[in-house]
Amino acid sequence: MTSIASRAIRQAVLPVALLGLFACGCACFGHHGVQAATPAGGHSPQHVATRGTIPPEFLDLVTTKKAFVNLATVLPNGSPQVTPVWFDFDGKYIRVNSARGRVKDKNMRRDPRVALSILDPDNPYRYLSIRGRVIKITETGAVEHINGLARKYRGMDIYRSPRPDEVRVIYVIEPRRVAGQS
Repeated sequence: MTSIASRAIRQAVLPVALLGLFACGCACFGHHGVQAATPAGGHSPQHVATRGTIPPEFLDLVTTKKAFVNLATVLPNGSPQVTPVWFDFDGKYIRVNSARGRVKDKNMRRDPRVALSILDPDNPYRYLSIRGRVIKITETGAVEHINGLARKYRGMDIYRSPRPDEVRVIYVIEPRRVAGQS
């Protein structure tokens, strides 16, 4: 049986351990030339790491491709929660859209730290990883935003919500650390 003390220790240590592991991995592939395996002896992947800007060689992933972003938020107990979502990029910020009251909505309102992973739909060995903060949460323009995302991802003019009383919300994310492999 798990004691309250050991549960508290796990809740305190797990987020720190996960963050340390993530930071170590970013440092390794971003600054020490660690090379990932490629299929059939392909060229060596190129790794990049920046502070807050999307490198030019990855702009297609955030502008023209129909790539999904895996959005990681922090649950109240400190554990990660990950959801694939539609997104867009306004030239500086990543914007995602959700409905008020969902788990990711509650998480981002409580703790603005997020991590994003964008996999190239045409090349699974090419990806972009972003750590950032939600700097703005707004319902203003959120319906128009989700309709724009529905056009991008589904070719639909209007996003059809499963619930008529759903309130859409835009989360504006400022990239703080960006790393990628191409």
